[in-house]
Amino acid sequence: MNPSFPPFPDASAEEQAEYWLALRESPFYDCEQEKLWLAWLAASRENREAWQQTQLFFRRVETLHPAQVRRIERSVQKAGRAAAGPGLWRWPIAACLMLALCLGWAFNAGYFADFRTGTGEQRRIQLSDGSTVILNTASSLSVDFSEQQRVIRLHGGEAYFKVAADAARPFEVVAGGGRVRALGTAFDVKQWQGDLAVTVYEHSVRVAFADGATIERLPEGQRVASLDGKSGAPEQANLRQAAAWQERRLVFKEKPLQQVIDDLNRYRPGKIVIADPDLAAHLVTGVFDANDPEAALTVIETTLAVSETRLTDALIVLHRHY
Repeated sequence: MNPSFPPFPDASAEEQAEYWLALRESPFYDCEQEKLWLAWLAASRENREAWQQTQLFFRRVETLHPAQVRRIERSVQKAGRAAAGPGLWRWPIAACLMLALCLGWAFNAGYFADFRTGTGEQRRIQLSDGSTVILNTASSLSVDFSEQQRVIRLHGGEAYFKVAADAARPFEVVAGGGRVRALGTAFDVKQWQGDLAVTVYEHSVRVAFADGATIERLPEGQRVASLDGKSGAPEQANLRQAAAWQERRLVFKEKPLQQVIDDLNRYRPGKIVIADPDLAAHLVTGVFDANDPEAALTVIETTLAVSETRLTDALIVLHRHY
């Protein structure tokens, strides 16, 4: 049985999950709400399953065209006006859904971020506590420091953190896929399409995934990641390979071509898509220059006998030779 959940105690697990997802993606989410969300998530298996399904739904929503969003908005507003009596609580839920839709694009564009990087850009940031951040391409984050804590909100992308020790103020990185806590350490966090990956370079960190799984201590030299919203097991990391992006190199060892293309898309304007699912799953090993993504694309096409259909540089479709 679900616990009482303000402000909608009679809402289903699915509706509660929608509320939490909308709130977590808004600028109004704080540490107290984080504690309430974690308690709700831990309260039942039903809550956790609803959370996973809601995340999958909103990943699909993020791909909608703005015109489709406007149609959804009109439908939601119509449903809200129709709600009455005992069902009146459904309007706040609908409003939160629209908040998530509208803010989703704003966060992806970095409009609410304190720091952001454009396509192909990297940036080194010195924080007020002495910590440093290297922000990878197409990434954004916000900083919330107080006398009690140090919180970084990674809206999307990837960042390397070198944390200054401060026992009185824990250092945490919060992302849609989970939460990472460290104290006097160096680690990398990547938040991409709802999933989270953490690599530890010095000392250790605590990782709490959005699906409820927690790793109390991820030690130096290890990596852990989620896939499709489900947390994985820790594994040994090749730190030189993991840090290659800081030297503008893209290193892949037996990675699906789709993952390679996803990374290339972060370093060039426009979009590369793969038309063939089997081609997308093909494993690729290689080292590419992030400063020249077009050359990397040429190598991939030549090596894998892949053709491209280029609808200007804004859209390139990869497919097998016909």
